[in-house]
Amino acid sequence: MRHMKTRLPRIALACCLCLLLSGTGCRDQNHTGTSIPARGVAQVGDTSISEEAFTRLMQQRAGRDPNRYTNAAEREALLEELIDREATYAKAKASGFDQRPEIQESIKRLIASRFLEEETAKQPGEPAVAESDLEQYYQEHHAKYAIPEKAHGAVIFLRVPATAAPEKRSELLAAAQKVLDDARMADDASAFALVVQNHSEDQATRYRAGDMGWVSRDARPWGMEPGVGEALFSLKKPGDFTPLVSTEKGIYIVKLIEKQPVTFRPFAEVKEEIRYVLMREKQDQREKNLYVALRSGLDIRINRPLLESIKPPAARAGQSPPAVPATEK
Repeated sequence: MRHMKTRLPRIALACCLCLLLSGTGCRDQNHTGTSIPARGVAQVGDTSISEEAFTRLMQQRAGRDPNRYTNAAEREALLEELIDREATYAKAKASGFDQRPEIQESIKRLIASRFLEEETAKQPGEPAVAESDLEQYYQEHHAKYAIPEKAHGAVIFLRVPATAAPEKRSELLAAAQKVLDDARMADDASAFALVVQNHSEDQATRYRAGDMGWVSRDARPWGMEPGVGEALFSLKKPGDFTPLVSTEKGIYIVKLIEKQPVTFRPFAEVKEEIRYVLMREKQDQREKNLYVALRSGLDIRINRPLLESIKPPAARAGQSPPAVPATEK
């Protein structure tokens, strides 16, 4: 009995010591006996976390902060993060998670992407573009830098009810022709503005001498019908009038104030745009050449019959299929 009494305090002391150690370093003892390599900061199963890996992550996380990781607690927390990551990875591999097709595909994409980045980095910097190439591109794509012709016109609008009888329509046409004659007789802008104010039923332009502003071909200024713009661009000289333009809504009298023909953006203005386009073309060609080199020496074959037999994915519920271009119908 005395012997048992002397052993109890020792057992209690040992238990307390074990609990104390478990709060500070017990995780260091949770391994199956595999020794840590000399330059390893921790061992997780069969994997060692090297000093190099730990230092590299610490430098990445510290960035430009020289005071980060100066105390042991911060370094311990970082190591715990690495241990957790390795433990998770070990359990994932043990479960066969890394053998799933989607995981294998992700790994393949990552490796291919990183390898392609390094191979691309070995190539020289941005490709140079000669001045002569810029000028040649400008000449060959001159139409790309065209500024469409514009016209500045004025209108007088006389409404014709959709329910108007033929006789009434003829009467309104005759009245519109009289207004057109008066507009042509107006010898200055003020006189024309008065004709517009007295007769036009287009409220947007009536009190601005019928001025519809500058418009491009096929435009619909102030919501007017398409035929108005077409009639305006048929005129050649400022001051000319079109014949009466009949539409579903009524009759338009159209006058040309001034016209601007097609012009082109000057080379100096578009030079840097062209440089960017040509640089992108050269970079794309570099990339194509790189892929050709990467394919070199590999036996690549395509099973065309199988490829052509694969059906496209069905449209999801509520989702309309994309429109098929006319050339593919």
